[in-house]
Parts: sequence; C-alpha cells; structure tokens
Amino acid sequence: MSAVTETDSQTQPLITQLIEHVKWNAERSLTGILEAQALNPERFAEISEMYLGWLAKVRGEAGIAQSVATFARFSTDLNLAQARYERSGTYEATSFDEVYQSHYSQDDSMNEYLWGLYLANFLWKHHFDVCLFFQDRFLKRLAKDAQFVEFAPGHGGWAAWALKELPQATLRGFDISPQSIKVANAVCIAAEVSDRATFEERDALKVQQDTYQSADAVLSLCLAEHLTEPQQLFAAIGETLRPKGIAFITVALTAAQVDHVYEFRKESEVVTMCEENGMRVLEMLSSGPQRTLPKAKYLPRTVAVVAQKRTTEVF
Repeated sequence: MSAVTETDSQTQPLITQLIEHVKWNAERSLTGILEAQALNPERFAEISEMYLGWLAKVRGEAGIAQSVATFARFSTDLNLAQARYERSGTYEATSFDEVYQSHYSQDDSMNEYLWGLYLANFLWKHHFDVCLFFQDRFLKRLAKDAQFVEFAPGHGGWAAWALKELPQATLRGFDISPQSIKVANAVCIAAEVSDRATFEERDALKVQQDTYQSADAVLSLCLAEHLTEPQQLFAAIGETLRPKGIAFITVALTAAQVDHVYEFRKESEVVTMCEENGMRVLEMLSSGPQRTLPKAKYLPRTVAVVAQKRTTEVF
C-alpha cells in the first residue's frame, strides 16, 4: 500500500509523489530513477513535472499510482527480454507484421505499453540524457513556426513537448496503432497544444506523397528497430524533409524488447542510413544505462541523431 496521502497529492511536486509510490510499491525501479535525477536535478524536476502534469490530466487523480505499476511491469518485461537476448543472441520477434498482430492491434496491452514507455522517457538515465539532447541540440535549432511530421508518435509526449516549446509550430503524426492515436491526442489536449497537432491512423511509411518535402522538422523516436526494413523509414524521412530541414531520430541498439525486430549493433549503422537517404548527421548522442545485467555481452543503448537534409552531394 502506498504511503502517499491525499494531502501529499495536493502539496508535493508530482515527481516527489511518483518517487514515494515507487519506494512503497516498486522499489526495484528506484535506483534507475535516482540515477536519472542525479544527471541534472533541476532539469529532471522541470521535465518530470511537465510529463507528469500531462499524465495526471489524462489519467486522473489515480494516474500516477497506476502508471508507477505500469512502469514497473514495463521495466521488468524489458529486463527479462534482454536476459533472453543475452542467451540467444537474437531478438524474439522476426517481423513487423508479427508484432502488429500480437501487440500493436491489441488496445489493452498497447495502452499499458505506451504509459510504461511514457514514464521511461525521463525516468531512465540514458533516456533522460536523450531528453536533454532533444531540447538543447534539436528544438533550439528550429523556428517557432516550424512544420513537423512525426513518424509513429506513440504516446505523443515528444510531439506535445515540441509544440509546447515552439508556440507557432504545427505537427502531423502518423501511427498504425489506434491506441497510440488515442493516447497521443489525449496528451496533446492535456498539454494544450491539440489545436496544432493532427494524428492519423495510417502506416507512416506509406504517406510519402502526402508529406513529400512538406516538413521543416521530422520526429522519429525509436521506430527504426521495430521495422523489418528500417532503410524504408530513413528514405521516408529524407523525402519528407524540405531542403535543409532537420530530423531528430532515435534508435535502440542491442536492446531487446517485445516489439523490437531489427537488431542495430553499431552507431555507424544509423549514420550510414541517414547518409544513404540524403541527410547529413550534424550531431549524435549514444547513451546507455549505468548498470547492465551481470556478465552482459550487449550494452542496450539509445542513439539520437540530429540530421539535416542535404541540398547537394557535398552537403
């Protein structure tokens, strides 16, 4: 039972409430959260309050407690998948179609997955590292009225953040999961940016005619590893960007998950896919967790790149 009282919920910062829930109900997750907090305590508090504020509006008074339980299950499932990967040397899922049938099309399991991932975005140290990179090295490059396209917005947190920071920007998002569309819309309503965000239930890789050279900025957050042929995603990003437009792309490397299909092993693979599809990598971050499984062969990590559409072969 949680020790957080009704009075606490009215007076404590939301991240303090969440940490208290974790201490009482999901203690194994606490160390990782404290590692993220230690990376930059002031900005961790700022970003956490932003995300948790939206979550509380969407899920109500019990939302934080419910999401802590979801986050704990999400983290456990991921660790178990990584342990199986360590033994077998391969990801379990073999195709996007397989994962769609077993996962993306199932509203209940997909809802839990999305909220677990939503919290992992800033509660895991290496993901929080990506948050800082996103804000400092990507968003600050863009005009306030930038036109975004997002490939597979998932829970919508990245879209809401971009539109919150750029008050005249607009965003079109495409996702194959109906539950993702529902959650992304709800998060953008909570962030008070829904008038500038449109989400459509469509295969993001089949909208090139609609998006050809239409975007000043493209978001693609940890989608590539979910695809059987991720080169198609990089081609779509390159075609969607206007000349000198900028993309923010993240990719999971040697990181097993129930819906990871394509096994990226080297940071250079991400750079190469950008370069082969008309983009130049301006900056890159590769961030992994502080702790791994005992005697681990693989380091699960996230690579984030800021890539710009080339106008000539030289640039």
